[in-house]
Amino acid sequence: MKCTVDGVPYLSMVTIMWRSTMANTQQFRNSIKIQRCREDLVEGLDDVSVKVIVDCLLTKLFITHENKDVIQAEKTGQDKARELLDLIYRKVESQDKVKKSDLFDEFVECLRKYNSCLASTVEMADDSVPNKALNIDDILVRVKDINLDEKILKCILMNVSSGWEHVATELGVSHVKLSIAKQNSSDVDIQMFEVFKAWRRIQPSETNALSKLLEVFDRCSYECKTDLNKILESVTSPHKEKIR
Repeated sequence: MKCTVDGVPYLSMVTIMWRSTMANTQQFRNSIKIQRCREDLVEGLDDVSVKVIVDCLLTKLFITHENKDVIQAEKTGQDKARELLDLIYRKVESQDKVKKSDLFDEFVECLRKYNSCLASTVEMADDSVPNKALNIDDILVRVKDINLDEKILKCILMNVSSGWEHVATELGVSHVKLSIAKQNSSDVDIQMFEVFKAWRRIQPSETNALSKLLEVFDRCSYECKTDLNKILESVTSPHKEKIR
């Protein structure tokens, strides 16, 4: 007598689960590849190349016309590239495992049509999982009594590089507000500060805004390059006596 699970042979079910796990693991590693190549991608993609990739993904129904409009609304090629990469991350998170792999593969193929060297760089990038030096729970314990004022916010943002828009989006900041901040200033540091300062102002008084912000930075560690060791050191240094 064959063992079944909801009418499916047990061995077939095990195979399906194994393939699903492998697909998920591979896509996780694909995300690491894109993250490690993010700076090269932003520098290597211009208006024309972004348009080619966007049109390619649109044709294959990976993105929508609305997504395309948001990307094209950015003023510079680099900003368009950042918006495109952020969009790919969001799409990867929301799609099923098969589609996730399809999206990465299609992105590389679209990229190859414009710049084969850059496509090869993404394909051959190191996909090993980075060591995580700090436990986010330990960090949150150490910062639980620290208020996220403008001085602390500036200390945090000094340790943030590309991908900060993804963090802002995760916090609920709209793309419209991000666009306004970029229109108001061409300085990325000023853009970041104004966006996160505005987010901080609307947080309820009972909310630990610093903990919430660091949790999202930790969750988006592959989309936004941050050094939590340095962030912890920078935000606790004025409060060492208090923490002890």
